[in-house]
Order: sequence, then C-alpha cells, then structure tokens
Amino acid sequence: MIEQLSKDYDSPVITFWIGRRPTIWINDAWAADEILVKRSNVYNSRPAMLLFGELMNGQENLIHKYTYTNEQRERFRNLRKITHHGVGIQKVLSYQNFQDNENKVVVYDLLSTPDQFVAHFERYAASVVSIVGFARRISDSQDPLITEVIAHMQTAAHYAVVAKDFPRILETFPWLARLPRWMSPWMKNFKSPHKTKYSRDNFFYALAEEAQQSPEENYAKFIFREAPQYHLTDGEISSLASNLFGAGADTSSSTLITAVMAMRAFPETLQPAWDELDRVVGHTRSPALEDELPYVRAFVKEVFRWRSVAIVGGKPHAPIQDDYWNGYYIPKGTWIQGNVWAIHHNEREFPDPDRFNPRRFLDTEDRRPFPGEKGYMTFGWGRRSCAGQALAEQGTHLSVARLLWAYRVQPAIDQKTGKEMPVDIFSYTNGSNWRPKPFKVRFIPRSEEIKQTIIREGEEALRDLAKYERPAQYKLGPPKK
Repeated sequence: MIEQLSKDYDSPVITFWIGRRPTIWINDAWAADEILVKRSNVYNSRPAMLLFGELMNGQENLIHKYTYTNEQRERFRNLRKITHHGVGIQKVLSYQNFQDNENKVVVYDLLSTPDQFVAHFERYAASVVSIVGFARRISDSQDPLITEVIAHMQTAAHYAVVAKDFPRILETFPWLARLPRWMSPWMKNFKSPHKTKYSRDNFFYALAEEAQQSPEENYAKFIFREAPQYHLTDGEISSLASNLFGAGADTSSSTLITAVMAMRAFPETLQPAWDELDRVVGHTRSPALEDELPYVRAFVKEVFRWRSVAIVGGKPHAPIQDDYWNGYYIPKGTWIQGNVWAIHHNEREFPDPDRFNPRRFLDTEDRRPFPGEKGYMTFGWGRRSCAGQALAEQGTHLSVARLLWAYRVQPAIDQKTGKEMPVDIFSYTNGSNWRPKPFKVRFIPRSEEIKQTIIREGEEALRDLAKYERPAQYKLGPPKK
C-alpha cells in the first residue's frame, strides 16, 4: 500500500499516520541515500519506541539505543565498537576457515537429506554465529539453541511491522502498557518487571559466561574482558551476545532459502554460473572466496536484491534535531522507515523487478545507476546499518557459490500425479523479516566427480570443526518435570 501511494503521488517519501504519530516512509533509493547515508550524523537515532526501546531490551541494546544526547551518543559508539570487534570487516576475514568448513558440511548433508534443506541452512547459520560468539559448534539441527533463537528473532520481526498487530498500537496509545497485567493479555510476551531464572536476558548472559571456559578465543571472552573498562551492565552483555544471532542466524538462513527458490524458479540463470564454475573451479574442489567468479557474485547480489529478508530495512531511524529535506520539514524524533521492498522493486532501477536477473549487477544493458557501491540496500543505512553485514555477505557468497557448483536444483515430483511441483515466488511469510513458505525441490549432484568431492571435503570439514564441539550447559526454559 505504501509503495503504491508513493507511485500515485509521484513522491519518493510518504507520511503514514497511526493515530497521532507520523511515520515517514522512504520508497526511493536516491532519497534513502541522501537522508540516511549522507546525513547519517542527523538521522542516526531511534525514535522513542515503547515496544523495542523500553518494553523489550530497552536502552541496554545497541540496536534500540537513542542518540539524542552526547552521553547517549558516546554509549552508542562504545557498544558499536565492541560489536565491530566481533563482526567487523577485518575480524570477519579471520572466520573464513570455520565458516567455509561449516558450509562444506551443509553441502555434504544435502546428499543424504536434501528434503531437510531448510533445517540444514538454519543449523549452518546458527553454528557459524555460535562459534564466533561462544566457540561452540551446533552440530544438530534439533539443537534447542536454534529453535529458541530463530523463534525469538521471528517474533521480534513480527512485532516490527507497522500497525500489523495489536502490540504495535502500544506505540500510539502507550497508556495501554500501564494497565495491570490481568487487564492486558497483549503484554504477556514483553518484559516483566521481575526477571525469571529462565528469561531471555539470563539465557544469553549465561551462554556468554559459559563461553569464557572455552580454550578457543571467542567474542564473549572479549566482551567480558572489556566489561570493566566500559562499565557494561549484565543487560548490555546479554544484548551484545544475542545481537550476533540477529545479525547472522535467521536472516542468513532465510537468504539461502530464497536463493534455492530463485534457482528453482529461474533455471535459465544457472547455466552461466555452471560454465563459470567449471572453467575457474572444476570438479575436484569446491569454490573458495578468492576465486574470481563475477557472474556468481552477481547472482548473490541479485539474491539480496530480489527478496531482501528485511523488507522494511530494520528498525526505524530518527533525526536528532529538526531538519529540512527537499522542502519537507522533518521534526526531531520523527519515525523514518526505509522501504527496502519498494527500493529494490522500483522499475526505474530494476526493470521487471520480480524477475530474478543476475545480469543487473554486471556491465550489461540490464544494469541501471544505483547509489553506493553495492547496488542494493539490504543491510540498512549509515551508522544504523547491520553490523553483521560483512559476515552475512561472506557466508552467503560461500554458500550460494558452493550450492551452484554442487547441485542442479530441480523441481520436486508429486508422488500422486507424477507431475512437477510448482513454486510460488510470492509465497512468503509475514513480518518485517520474511522467508519463503515451505516448498519442495530436488538437489541432484552435477557429476559423480563433484559428488565424491562433496563427500571428501565434508568429512574433512567435520574433522576440522571437532574442536568446537561441546555441549551447552544452559537451557532456555525451565527443566521438564
């Protein structure tokens, strides 16, 4: 609806009102770049958010942190600095070895249980983040950490959609949050004034605390070492640890599911990838990050563009002062939301936007001008862009390149009719972070030689990853009776 209003009024921005609170939606790439990137020193705060800013993690979470005062800005910089130590560009380069090994295991697992590709992607994404954060590998897709973390991330994304659910109305009518608990059943999922032993905050704090015992270096160890210098609270430690999963687990697995859907729905895009991979890589090893694979890189960029996981660009921005842009008056604290879906489906930049076309990112007639170097805005803007972008991009490139190299993704066959089962490229879940609804495909190794390489590399990867194997001592939720 907001995208259509922007077209109807021929305006890059639209103001949408919920009660007395306006939200400015940016539906144009160039406007988003001018406002949220080039003026990021102004638009780097969050608006006053009852739901995320106070009721959930509050101001102990970097993602929700306000930056209106010098003290708030200093705290934001310090927490961001700590986060960059875990997932900054230079640090991510040191993760290539185990990220590559975990990815080889995914391709290996697909040989035996291809119908469980979603679970394999979820395990892979969560395991990489868990090794980064806690030096603990997740070897089983049924590990409770996966289900708990993904459930939490999807719930948070569910509530982030403007006006979608009753809890969002709390932003317009905050007095509803002050009613007694027995009168407000809608508050059951939000922070209680009395934290329980099994609360989410305690869960991630305990994981981080437990990781200090690991012989391997990890992000949690660094957080605890820095805690005295930065006077970190327990809540900040918990949020710094949990944000890793938000930066890499649910979003990365959802991106890979979308990549498989694109391979199935647009088979005409695959032959150029196979030709490039056969020429550069061959069949006796799988792709590596250092391989020059321009078409495959374009394929990955088109995955990010075609169906970005964060369709509304994450949490809203807000200006720290009154501002004017192109004649528009934007008061301090106004909700500013980047509409990634509208930006990535603007026919001016991306003709026939629902068609998956990697050539948009090559020097061809399909390429159009777009602000910035990346050619997409999947990870947000300015100082509020996703801190885990480098980790996600590195992992997605490895994963998609290896999937393209290893398998032909072919239609599943209906056992009753014997006919090919279709996929619906518009069948996605609801929420500000979305993923394809369940669909079926077949993964067929492209050659016997490739199959043997998958087995050899998968078994070697499992041996290399063994040093990260250890059981978790802490569980989210009370013990079963």
